[in-house]
Amino acid sequence: MRCFLAVPLAGLGLTAAQRLQADFRDRVGDVRWARPETLHLTVHFFGDVADDRAAAALEVVAPIAESTPCFEVILDRLGSFPPHGIPRVLWLGPSGEVTSLTALALECRAALSAASFDVDKRPYNPHCTLGRPRLRWSAGARTAWAAAAMDHADIRFTASRLVLYESRSAPGGAVYTAHASLAFSRG
Repeated sequence: MRCFLAVPLAGLGLTAAQRLQADFRDRVGDVRWARPETLHLTVHFFGDVADDRAAAALEVVAPIAESTPCFEVILDRLGSFPPHGIPRVLWLGPSGEVTSLTALALECRAALSAASFDVDKRPYNPHCTLGRPRLRWSAGARTAWAAAAMDHADIRFTASRLVLYESRSAPGGAVYTAHASLAFSRG
């Protein structure tokens, strides 16, 4: 299965992000928008793994999730990857360090690496993918995104769990299905 670990946006933060995305959908054309019900911050992307390896990964990260206290996340910046040239990803993210989220991601990477999983060596860059421009993104759509990205976002939520999602290709964009949810500690 093609899968990844992520912290899902939740509560009023998810609702606010969905409203922001809907506003962009009306203002910015030629974008394949992420499904609003599963907006998330990726912690680790596995790619294709066998079911037993996905189960092993959950065993590796479960103690990390269980010892991670719930934490606040503020998403207040809009941007794109790559930052220069034609964007492939339009995102919402934090303007500053989210220490707890970064610590979670780095602990998961270390534990997964020790369990012989491939991990990303690049610095962790938390972001919520809002959409992906179509291959022939028009100049008008690029200009509309640049104007929209100047808007100020202030989306807050309490991160309370780590989810293993399966990603399946589908018409209109990938569909994410939660396979397991690991609750953070309430302490």
